[in-house]
Amino acid sequence: MAVSNSSLIGANFGASGTTALFALGTSASGTDGTSWQYCEATATFVTGELVFVNPAGTAKTFLTASLTANAEGVMIAAAQGIISQGEFGWFAGRGRNLYVLCTGTVTAGGETGVVLSANSGRLQNGLAGGVGNTLLGIFVTTSASTATQSVAVATLTWPRSTLMGA
Repeated sequence: MAVSNSSLIGANFGASGTTALFALGTSASGTDGTSWQYCEATATFVTGELVFVNPAGTAKTFLTASLTANAEGVMIAAAQGIISQGEFGWFAGRGRNLYVLCTGTVTAGGETGVVLSANSGRLQNGLAGGVGNTLLGIFVTTSASTATQSVAVATLTWPRSTLMGA
C-alpha cells in the first residue's frame, strides 16, 4: 500500500471510517506515483473495485451505464481496501502497484486491453466486453483468472472510457 508523501497530516490511504477527517474531494499524492481522492462511499466497495468520483467528493458504483459520465468530468478510481457505505476513505486514481477487481481471465500486459464488466466495478479481458466499454489508462501488471472475481495489480494513468457523452 502506498503511503502519503503530501503535506496532509494524518492521511492514511489504508484507513476508512465514519468520521470525515478531510474535506470531501481532497487530493493527496503518495509513493509509487499515486494520486488519491478523499471521498464518501455511497455503497460498500471491496478491494480493487472501480468507482467513479464526482466533483462533490462521493464515490459511486461504476457501471457500464455510467461510462458516459466520464465525459462530464468525473474521475475513475479504485478502492484499495474495503470501504463500507457511508464511510470516508481514499480512492486511488493514478499510480503503480494498485489493485483492480477483475472477472474472468485478465492477462498481465495483454494487448487486448480491458473493459468494464457488466458486473459493477470489475475489469475483464478486452475481447470479452461490449462495444464502447473499453477503458484506457489501465495496464494490468499481474494476471488474474477466475470465473467470479479476483484482484490483480495494475498501473493506472488517469483511467477513462472511450465512450463519450453526447
